[in-house]
Amino acid sequence: MDAKTTGAIIAQRRKVMGLNQTQLAELLNVSNRTVSKWENGDGFPDITLLPEISKVLSVSIDELLTGKESQHKAKEAPVKSTQNLFHILYALSLILGIFSAVLGVVTEIYSIWAFPVLFYTHWEIIFVAVSLFTTVLSAMLFSVGIIRLHVEYSKKEILLKAGKKGLILAGVLMLFPLSFAARIIDFSRWGNYTVYIMAVLILITVSIGILISRKLGDKK
Repeated sequence: MDAKTTGAIIAQRRKVMGLNQTQLAELLNVSNRTVSKWENGDGFPDITLLPEISKVLSVSIDELLTGKESQHKAKEAPVKSTQNLFHILYALSLILGIFSAVLGVVTEIYSIWAFPVLFYTHWEIIFVAVSLFTTVLSAMLFSVGIIRLHVEYSKKEILLKAGKKGLILAGVLMLFPLSFAARIIDFSRWGNYTVYIMAVLILITVSIGILISRKLGDKK
């Protein structure tokens, strides 16, 4: 057993799987420093960890120990393809989400300032409808990407790869609904408190995002 050979294989497979050292360490329940030592050839993984390393990195134990290529090489293309597809879908969903947020927020803020009724012009209805459609489409594209990841990765790995991206996208997608809520509140008996109510809603949204982020961290 050669520590440097095993370390090189771990580093190579980790990169193929799209993981950094911290993420791999979390999946294996070891420290960052431990993974770094393995990859530098300064230490060898505990024998009891080899099955888990083999599973996480989709590499045979035999190759980890000997460095000889095995059938897992054929899996690299599907793994990369899955990751690339997810990244493309995430990028598209984020672009659509930002478009939806900008169009919706600008429309609602302008309408609050300019018009004395909830829906005054046809263009406002059209813009709101477009914002709603792109918001839903953005969420659907991201969901497709997550479903695709399930083909190659466990739930724990998906949380590591997509958890933060999902929170970012959710934050973007919440902007239009919040601005729409402000528009409705502005024409209710609570209209004078629109700014304060929206501040509370934003605070609640941020708090929920933080709680979800912490729960994702606990599950890791």
